[in-house]
Amino acid sequence: MKTGKNKYRDGGYITVYVALSLGIIISLITTMLIAARNRTIRFQTECVADLGINSLLAEYNRELLQQYKLFFIDSAYGSGNGNPENVAKHLIHYMNINYDECSSGILGKGKDLTACRADNALISGISYASDNKGRVLRYQIDRYMKAIYGLDMISDSINNEKDLEAYLSDYDAYCGERDSANGQVDEIMNELNSNLEEDEEPYSISNPADSVGTLTQGTALYYAVKDPAAMRFGRTDISGLISGRNIRDGEGLRPYQKAPDDLVSRQLFYKYIFDQCGYYSDEKDGSALTYQIEYLIVGKDSDMENMEEIADKIFKTRYAINMAYLMSSGSKQMEAEEMALAATSAIGLPELTEAVKWTILFAWGYAESAKDMRILYDGHGLTLIKTDASWNTPLAQMVAFAACLDDYTPPGGDMDYKKYLTLFLESADYDRTTMRLMDIMEMDIRLTPGNSNFRMDNAIYQFYATANISSAYNYDCSIKRFATYE
Repeated sequence: MKTGKNKYRDGGYITVYVALSLGIIISLITTMLIAARNRTIRFQTECVADLGINSLLAEYNRELLQQYKLFFIDSAYGSGNGNPENVAKHLIHYMNINYDECSSGILGKGKDLTACRADNALISGISYASDNKGRVLRYQIDRYMKAIYGLDMISDSINNEKDLEAYLSDYDAYCGERDSANGQVDEIMNELNSNLEEDEEPYSISNPADSVGTLTQGTALYYAVKDPAAMRFGRTDISGLISGRNIRDGEGLRPYQKAPDDLVSRQLFYKYIFDQCGYYSDEKDGSALTYQIEYLIVGKDSDMENMEEIADKIFKTRYAINMAYLMSSGSKQMEAEEMALAATSAIGLPELTEAVKWTILFAWGYAESAKDMRILYDGHGLTLIKTDASWNTPLAQMVAFAACLDDYTPPGGDMDYKKYLTLFLESADYDRTTMRLMDIMEMDIRLTPGNSNFRMDNAIYQFYATANISSAYNYDCSIKRFATYE
């Protein structure tokens, strides 16, 4: 019996020990379960956040991609009132959709082991397309173009030969010399006539150059295009476009993102412009302005004004080139002198020959430049340096040059209209061109359904997203992610 009593007494000790140990074990297991749940919530939140971010990036503006091959989120989502809060709401929506999917798993609806919800989100560190005068836009264009064409882009512009300002300076100088020659002729004629008796007939000269002088005040586009009336000239209100309004500022590029301002990037940028925008002889359908690259250079609100100014710029460069040739050509100067001598001898004033010769040379250069315009706008190339072989206007045609514009032999040069536009783009301010490119994007995308209020300073390239998460099991957390199209 003694043995039995010891047996029951030992069993009581074991029961107490097990009871005490079980409490510790249950506490340990519960703690481990809570820790596992919290860790699961963190992991689930990371997955859901990544899915939400990817869903946001998938909301890129479709028209920007289709027309300009660019990925940007329109933070206005078609409303015109763009702000980061719109993006944050979309992120919360996508995260909670994925949390709901997690709660309807094998345990069934309402038996979620994490029971998480995204309560709020903050979008910060935003890079808008327009930041730093469009540098973010150029950055994405640069990455796109390098992916398409690679890095071996070499400029084929004539900037290395002579820049635009030098041509325009030469043009102004030649105009000054032309006015001086005309003034000299007028001065001599006035002096002669002032010494005549009252009954004497005043002197007058039939200067062949005068017939050209009466046409020099017109637009060069008149000579360039055979039928300007057949051209489609658009007009649009540019006052509300991005280059002319106050815009929101973002964070711009990150320190590790190289600014696309080197020579190769600039050439790729100009190549992109010609790939995506319309210009004379290669117009873009469905655009607000027919001649978009001309707008990038000039910036007026009508195609007519932009085309006229481009034609005027080209004409001035051609006039400078043609006059440089005439100044160096002994044979052409001899022809002009013979014509001048015939005109002055007819009135017995050979002393006027030299001055009249120069007026004829300047008029001849004008006539050749007008024909150059017709050649160029007909789709042919011109030579950078004029020679006897590439000169297309005989002196006999000078008086009636406007009727002889189609009488030419294409010189076979490589200076075509597109190359002139490239020259003008390269000579223009880089940032201003970028802002006007965003004007083009805005005006065209606004023509598409659902985008009537589209703004490029609502277009987001990259951002930080911070989301705050709560669980029905009294565990809260937050997560921060960087989202970019890079």
